[in-house]
Amino acid sequence: MKICVVTPYYRTEAAWLAAAHRSVREQTQAAHHILVCDGSEPVAIPSFAGTHIVLQRNYRDYGNTPRLIGCYQAMQMNADAIAFLDADNWFYPDHLAGLVAFAQKNQLDACASARMLHRLDGSPLIKCPVVDGRQHIDTSCLLVLKRAFPHMLTWVLLPQDVAAVMDQFVWKHMLDQGARLGFLDRATVAYRTRHAAHYNLAGEAAPPEAIVRSDVHGENYH
Repeated sequence: MKICVVTPYYRTEAAWLAAAHRSVREQTQAAHHILVCDGSEPVAIPSFAGTHIVLQRNYRDYGNTPRLIGCYQAMQMNADAIAFLDADNWFYPDHLAGLVAFAQKNQLDACASARMLHRLDGSPLIKCPVVDGRQHIDTSCLLVLKRAFPHMLTWVLLPQDVAAVMDQFVWKHMLDQGARLGFLDRATVAYRTRHAAHYNLAGEAAPPEAIVRSDVHGENYH
């Protein structure tokens, strides 16, 4: 199975983007990494192996337009599945293999995993209680099989005021259109969290730079 992993980024710390790329390269299920620079200075990653698309403007939609462009690239490369990874997150080594096996066993069109919350320094915090496949999924946890590729246009179909949580609408759209979806309750994505609410859930004081907001699912993009 040919898998492409799409990562949009905008002014992401080079070390974080390199860690995301390394996690794709170290997957037990081989994958091709597609980076989409969303109008900022492109990051040079040592020993980069993949496709790097540099856009000439920032689309200001939390990476949704770059994700769709990455999907088009994956389709042009005749991918069998597309996964997504935000630039400040990373995969555990068996993330893609686990989702592929789960999707194939259950004849799914798309699926998502649970995620582990990590502190800004990369250390693990807690398994995320919010992303549960019912109330929320997360972009970085999502794997879409070829049968559901036409639904990827949804990334750009809704207004700017919901752009930060577009992954929820993509998931709901696929479900409403009859796609077979499933949730694998294994935390195989590391989510580097800036959200104070996540630290509160873990019973830990939030770092001074933490974002205080009611939406504990929200994107880290920009």
